[in-house]
Formats: sequence, C-alpha cells, structure tokens
Amino acid sequence: MRRAFFAFALLSGLALPAAAEDDWHPYANPRFGYTVDIPPGFEMRQGAADDGDGASFHADDNGATLAVFGSHPPDGDFETDVADHISLETQNDWRMLFSRVTPAWASFSGARNGEVFYARAIALCDGSAAYFRLQYRKNPLTSFDGIISRMAEALRPSDGCQLAPE
Repeated sequence: MRRAFFAFALLSGLALPAAAEDDWHPYANPRFGYTVDIPPGFEMRQGAADDGDGASFHADDNGATLAVFGSHPPDGDFETDVADHISLETQNDWRMLFSRVTPAWASFSGARNGEVFYARAIALCDGSAAYFRLQYRKNPLTSFDGIISRMAEALRPSDGCQLAPE
C-alpha cells in the first residue's frame, strides 16, 4: 500500500506542472529581440512592462511566478550583468544553490523560506541580455525540471541574431 501511494504521489507530482506541449505559448520581446516559450497555466499579469523590458506571469494552480526580461549590461559585459543579478539575489537573502556562467549563457538558482528560483540568461547579439526567472514553492511532489529544461532550450534570440560561441 505504501509503495502504491508513493508511486501515485510521484506520478501526480510530475504531472502537475507539466501539461501537453501544445499548450505552451511563445512570448517575444521586440525591444530586446528574444523569444521564450511560456508554460501552460501561466497567465500574464497586467500586460507587458511599460518600458518594454519584459513581462510577469503567474500560475494560479501552484502559486509559481515567472518573469521574463531583457537587460542592457554595462559596456555590453554579459558575465558582469549576470554576476550583478546573482548579487541582487543574495542581497535579498536567497541562498545560492547553483550557478554556471559562460560568455553565451548562464544558469543560477537559489532557495529561501521553502521557495526555490531558477534563472537562465543568454547574451544577445547587440550586447544586451535576455533572462527568465521562475520562482516556486519547494514541494517534493511537484517537479519543475521539465518546465525549466523546456524554457532554457526555448530562450533564444529573435531571428537574425546569433549567440556568441560557447
């Protein structure tokens, strides 16, 4: 009986945030020139940002939040921009769990008070950067790994812009 419960819990948890692939929808930011796929169940809050930097999304079923935005790094230095974002997270009491920064992309995550965030950034051809940041409650029955993998793969520059080599 116990084994059946854990199998059901595992299957249910993996299915909660993951939905059919065709339910994903693209978000394109013309100001910064990037696109990313938004997971099913995430609704845009109050439209895109007035300054054209990005948009915020919320999932009512699990309380997760998603921010997608662009950034103009000082002197076009992508790695410094990512370091600045990581520093802001630690200043906000997030304990960093992971970070990997390359000249073309970066990933970092943190935890605080039962919540987790994962951020991904890519360098864009004009010296700017594109980010997404997914924040959710840590729950052993819910996994966002599939969503994060799909979003990390889908975060890309708009047509006509090539990423810097890795």
